[in-house]
Amino acid sequence: MFIMTRTRWIFILLIAMLVLPLAVSAQVVTPNDDTPIDPNANISFPPPIYTLRGRVQIFGSANLPNMTNHFLEFRPVVNRPNALNNSAWTPASLPATTPVSNNVLATWDTTMIADGLYELRLTINVRGQAPTYFVVSPLRVENTTNPFLQANPQLVITPTPAQPVVQPAVPTVTPQPVVTGPTATAIIDANVRAGDDVAYQAIGFLLNGQSASILGVSSTGTGWYFIELANGRRGFISPQVVRVSGDTANLARITPPPFPVPPTATPIPVSGNLAASLPDLTPDNPTCNVPFQVLINITNNGTGNTLGSATVLFQDFYNGVLQSSFFRTVPPLAPGQNFVVGSDNWVIATNPNKVHEIRVTIDPEGLVAEQNENDNVYSVLYTLQQGTCP
Repeated sequence: MFIMTRTRWIFILLIAMLVLPLAVSAQVVTPNDDTPIDPNANISFPPPIYTLRGRVQIFGSANLPNMTNHFLEFRPVVNRPNALNNSAWTPASLPATTPVSNNVLATWDTTMIADGLYELRLTINVRGQAPTYFVVSPLRVENTTNPFLQANPQLVITPTPAQPVVQPAVPTVTPQPVVTGPTATAIIDANVRAGDDVAYQAIGFLLNGQSASILGVSSTGTGWYFIELANGRRGFISPQVVRVSGDTANLARITPPPFPVPPTATPIPVSGNLAASLPDLTPDNPTCNVPFQVLINITNNGTGNTLGSATVLFQDFYNGVLQSSFFRTVPPLAPGQNFVVGSDNWVIATNPNKVHEIRVTIDPEGLVAEQNENDNVYSVLYTLQQGTCP
């Protein structure tokens, strides 16, 4: 009896130690308990105070009328009472246009971030309305096992989450073979298409962090790479969504199939157009490993409203190689309306005393129809100052 009591107290003490850091942050599901949860706009799994490891499927619904897209974002939890959280939201998934009902919204790869407490937000953009948000907080990311639990595996409890009514069928990610030639590594979850344009059908995907062999490059001059996936399927992927390594100087020129014939249905009139000024940096030449500000002013210079929210991709390149990137979102804009997006704390910590390029791409996946699809990329050069970097 004494042994059972002592074990029970050890178990209670362990739980208190693990849960204590969560107590500094209120459990949050937004909308709160006083507001009925919209069955068409919610995150059903994971719940607050849940520990996440590895690649985690996020379940819920994003199925509002006139929805243009939906995506997931995350940011660290502020562990100070009554403190406002002004941290920027970081994308956990690409914007998706397909409605989801009690199914997988996206897969969040938690191995790409540091262990700690986070809040997760579902954003649903609706044409002509303000975005709808649903927030779950706090969630613990713990890819490094607690040393105490490693030494006492008998105390580890493996939680079993409630399963949704319909268990979705998801693609099986097969192990990737060892690649020796040039490779393309996805910096976000990205589609692989039958041709070198978003108008072509998606024939596969490359998840964030996965790599594929580069077999060639489009002969049309678009810069899209022709790659081979781990399952043997071949297709084209946009250079905007991958990081390339290896020698690409002598890549074969691959001719894509004929451009898809547009549907015969009556097209939606397009009268909006997104354009922007050049990216503005403060200071003009940032210092290595020191936060700086980058902003871009995006304007609808068309004659009608833009048809939905647009993703804006910020990328930093040195010598053509991607160093860092992040996403922002621009809401639907009326004619003449502008919207400033960017970051106040971007940090570049590689290749000091070199000339870098900051490239900003509006709607990189081509999800928002515009009058002019050829004025969506803006870039500026700067020299990254040495600072404390080696």
